[in-house]
Amino acid sequence: MIETSGNILKQLEKVRDLPTLPLILDRLNQTIRDPNSDVASVAAIIEDDPAMMTRILKVVNSAFYGIAEPVASIHQAVTRMGFNAVGNIAMSTSVIQTMQDAGRSGLDKEQFWRHCISSGIAATVLYERTRTNLRRSYEPELLRLAGLLHDIGKVIFIRYFSDEFARAMLLSGEKQIPLHLAEQEVLQCDHAAAGAWLGLRWRLPAGLIEVIHHHHDPDAALDEHRELVMLCHCANYICNHEHIGDSGDSHAPAFFYSVWKRLGLQVRDIAGVVDQVKEQSAKSAILLAMT
Repeated sequence: MIETSGNILKQLEKVRDLPTLPLILDRLNQTIRDPNSDVASVAAIIEDDPAMMTRILKVVNSAFYGIAEPVASIHQAVTRMGFNAVGNIAMSTSVIQTMQDAGRSGLDKEQFWRHCISSGIAATVLYERTRTNLRRSYEPELLRLAGLLHDIGKVIFIRYFSDEFARAMLLSGEKQIPLHLAEQEVLQCDHAAAGAWLGLRWRLPAGLIEVIHHHHDPDAALDEHRELVMLCHCANYICNHEHIGDSGDSHAPAFFYSVWKRLGLQVRDIAGVVDQVKEQSAKSAILLAMT
């Protein structure tokens, strides 16, 4: 549970223009969770929002998926990719559209989203390398969405506390400490807590909220979601350490060897992961074009 006793979170409670996700996402998620739903019912909801439909078809038909025959309709997309994959693409594109303000306080908008998108890609690469060591299986689109969302609290800081966030970025560089620790010094709250608070407002699934809240400290996550958090923690570390995009963090987050060991990863694996992430990220231009 996210405590709202902090001054920053109390101030956010009073903000009247907080970003909200399209209401259609609630209907879509409810329909996807309904065991009696069929392809036609899922497709019909998306088709009620032409802008969302267009975004989904652009992503599905992009080089990122490499589909041989173009997908001409949402019905076809849902049939080929499944309910959850299309639902997560809908969420991803909606988040990018809703949270377009990452471009102030010295944080480059395109590079910030490149970091987030690449973190999601890195999570899928790491999952493929570690899946035999995990208790649960994860769909690629869920992993990509988790990576996309992990730093969403920074956009809240940029939008509503831009001066303080800029000071935190400077402090991070001066002290050579991770940005989330500098945020705690300046704002008495870090982007992980702010992002998780927003996730609760958006009624995101519990696993995604855990990723947002604990991607810097996976051991603090609930056990049922810890593996997902661990994957995103390592993905975030790799993208920061290798400067894939720009999260605003001039100092790479903490490296927890115990987390890597539990996943079955070695430091020597990073180079291979980075090569795969860069190759796949080059195909994700359609998502960056939406920022």
